[in-house]
Amino acid sequence: MKLKYIILTIGLIVLAHLIILFVCFYQPADSKTSNVPEKEEKLVSGKQAGQTPAAAAVQPMQNANPAPAPGVAAVQPVSESRNRQYPPFNYQTAWKGVIPDLPASAGTRAGILVDADTGNVLWDKQATTPVQIASMTKLMTLLLACEDVQSGRNGITLQSPVKVSSAAMKIGGSQVWLDPKETFPLEDLLKAVAIKSANDAAYQVAEFLGQGDVYGFVGRMNRRAREIGMKNTHFRNPHGLPGKTSAEDNVSSPADMALLAEYCLNHDKLMQWAAMPKADFRGGKTELVNHNNLLPGRKYPAPGVDGLKTGFINRSGYCVTVTCIRDGKRMIAVVTGFDSGKNRDLFTRSLLNWGYARRDDPAAANLKTAQIKPKPVSRPARKTAAKKPAAKKTATKKKRK
Repeated sequence: MKLKYIILTIGLIVLAHLIILFVCFYQPADSKTSNVPEKEEKLVSGKQAGQTPAAAAVQPMQNANPAPAPGVAAVQPVSESRNRQYPPFNYQTAWKGVIPDLPASAGTRAGILVDADTGNVLWDKQATTPVQIASMTKLMTLLLACEDVQSGRNGITLQSPVKVSSAAMKIGGSQVWLDPKETFPLEDLLKAVAIKSANDAAYQVAEFLGQGDVYGFVGRMNRRAREIGMKNTHFRNPHGLPGKTSAEDNVSSPADMALLAEYCLNHDKLMQWAAMPKADFRGGKTELVNHNNLLPGRKYPAPGVDGLKTGFINRSGYCVTVTCIRDGKRMIAVVTGFDSGKNRDLFTRSLLNWGYARRDDPAAANLKTAQIKPKPVSRPARKTAAKKPAAKKTATKKKRK
């Protein structure tokens, strides 16, 4: 009998412990949120090499899909799937390298021209090679902001008030001179990023969307790049300013930037800002002037250009990602590495004309282009120094002894 009571007592103790554990750790299904931190790659910009910023927690999204399984990053929704709107890139009919019709193509380090409607790549000059992208970085910052607004992530809207931080005020380069005394609607800061390419505004947007953790936001930029298929891209900051060394610069390839541009095309507000030659800021006290001189009303307007983003640091040269639509046909061009903004813009304008002329039958156009013989380079005749006449030898008479 004693053994029976002992077993019963042990069973009751075990049951009590199970009930206590259940009460402590059980959560209803509708209250579960994913807060699993993700490992981020080491970011060097603004920190010494070897330091790893705190990993950002995966935030639950309002009006979105259920939370992912533990350890799986949440994928931000896109307004329209790229696979439904734009086909994959097809390099079969791409003209590679320098274009005989466009000698200025020799001045670009790497570039691409894509017919977005068909996926045909019309021009490929080291299109998958990673290069410094400078302020073209801001396209990813803008894309994430638009996706956050669209999904209502953390209750964010375009009218969400954003108080300027002292850290944002210290960011140099192209800027709108933010002051910690100021507070702006998120939309105003995004316009400053898209139109003026303001580095301080880009940093402030990243800080706001990252809930104070800029490096966590940069981690999101890199995750989003991987999710949409950008294979040769790595971001170290949200604005594109150079690091202390080239290893600390933001890099991408022309093909990756063209892919990113396609995602940007899905957001009407982003494209609306990018197409504005000028806009008011601070209620008209500051004017935002677009750096994209291919837009209507700018220095070198090109028909149909409606975006997207320029860039320049010393190590990147002058670069640009351009979106263009003519007669309902969409093209995307990316060029990098030019020695001046003027040469970049004039070449890009010519490149778009060249691309639209061969769009309907690029294979036949390639055959015709292949028949173009490069003009021989005329070099001035080398001047040779006139030979001096050899001195005449005079016979000397030997004296007879």
